[in-house]
Formats: sequence, structure tokens, C-alpha cells
Amino acid sequence: MARRGVTRTTRDLLGFVDGTENPTVPAVVEHTVFVGADDIYAGASYVVIQKYLHDLTAWESLPTEEQERVIGRRKLSDIQLSDEALPSNSHVALNTIQDENGVEHQILRDNLPFGSVSSGELGTFFIGYAADPRTTELMLERMFVGHPPGNYDRILDFSTATTGCLFFVLPAAFLDDPTPFLTAARAAS
Repeated sequence: MARRGVTRTTRDLLGFVDGTENPTVPAVVEHTVFVGADDIYAGASYVVIQKYLHDLTAWESLPTEEQERVIGRRKLSDIQLSDEALPSNSHVALNTIQDENGVEHQILRDNLPFGSVSSGELGTFFIGYAADPRTTELMLERMFVGHPPGNYDRILDFSTATTGCLFFVLPAAFLDDPTPFLTAARAAS
């Protein structure tokens, strides 16, 4: 089903709606922040940031139907391809993470398109928030190595990751009073 309010401004540089699979309230909290009330890090999150450069000339040379197979969604309607039509090396297929019980593990994506006239670079700053970094790490492993190995994400034929970092972001309470966090860190070491 297409997201409500899909406009040109919600699309990335590849022309697809960005963040379609983001969790919604209240699931966003479950997937992106520690929620244990007695845990000193309740409210913290892991944030992955990557810079991807796009080869838009190569991308735009693909027919729309092939672009849809690379992504795994219809370009205009934002509807996911049927299970029968969804290639196993599509971006959607490789970034859908389910555990052994069939429970889907999600992250929150907050991507930012960018461009530089002077350098000729065009791309996406990928920003992903997760309560557990293993979810994002598994997504990246499946994208780059493949699932199974060799069945990598076809989006990488058109987008190249040039940088990447993982941050542990402390809860906002740390800014109000860092003492409990520093005490816990000293006790742990």
C-alpha cells in the first residue's frame, strides 16, 4: 500500500519514496531506543551514518521496471512488489530482517539527499537509528556480502558507500546530569 501524502519531496535522488518501511508510533520506540526503565541507558540509541554516492547516469539508463526490481517497490505508487516478483537481491528483500520466530526487526531511516556542483557528487547521507546495532549490521552485511553470500544488493551497482560510522547516542537525560552515567561507566571499568 502506498504511504499517504507521497509527494516529490519524500523521494530520494533515485526517484523512490524514502523511508517507506520506517516503524510508526509506538513501534518506533521499540525498534530505535533502549526502553528499560531501570537501565541507566534507557532512551539511548545506536546511530549509523553512511555517505553514498550515486551514479545517476547509469541509474537513469535503466528502464523504470528494472529500477523497480532493484529497489523492490513500484516507483510511482510506492507499492512493494509481490513476493513472486520480488528479486532476492532487491534492496527491500535484503533489508527485511526477521528472526527465527518471524518477528521483523526494523530501524528508523532518516536519509538526506545531497549534491555538490563543484565536486559533481550526488548522493544520500544514510542515517539509521536502532535500539540494537546488530539489526543495522545484518542489513549492511546482507547488502554488501549478500544473502546468501554473493547475492548482494543491486542498488550497490549504482550507489557507492564512501564513509560510515556507528555512534552510541546517550539519552537526553545525560545532558541534564551526566553524573549517573559517569558513575556507571567508572563502576563498569
